[in-house]
Amino acid sequence: MNILKSLLIVLAIGGSTLYAESAKVVYDLTSGDIVKIKKHLIKSVNAVADYYKDEKKEFNAIVVISGDAYKYFVEDLNDSPYNKSTELKQLQPELKILFAELQRSKHVTFNMCATGMRARKIKKETIYKFVNAEMMKSIYLINAQNDGYAYMPIH
Repeated sequence: MNILKSLLIVLAIGGSTLYAESAKVVYDLTSGDIVKIKKHLIKSVNAVADYYKDEKKEFNAIVVISGDAYKYFVEDLNDSPYNKSTELKQLQPELKILFAELQRSKHVTFNMCATGMRARKIKKETIYKFVNAEMMKSIYLINAQNDGYAYMPIH
């Protein structure tokens, strides 16, 4: 019986050590406010990722896109409901680089709510290639939180 207890303690300590070596966050991005997106998503992810890198911990981030944020992840604006927005057309080149850099250097996963895309008539082939759009927002958020991701709203 003591061997079994010892084994359970070792597994518990080992498991908590593994968990402590990583930080996981899911950002619930619904805001269409570009200032909020730059400050609370782009700058925040970069700062948090750099912090955990300095701490020698793995950092995993997922961004779940819905609400007013869809427009920032559409690559082909001409074939979208946002085709008349001159402001968005001006912002797009900078944002594309910033989002792609988060994906490339910080390994951020971008997931867009497929249900909201259909409702807004956004075609999958018009969004950035680094954005997944297979499931509804709720499923992405539930799966991430069940996998131990901390929830961060950006509304």
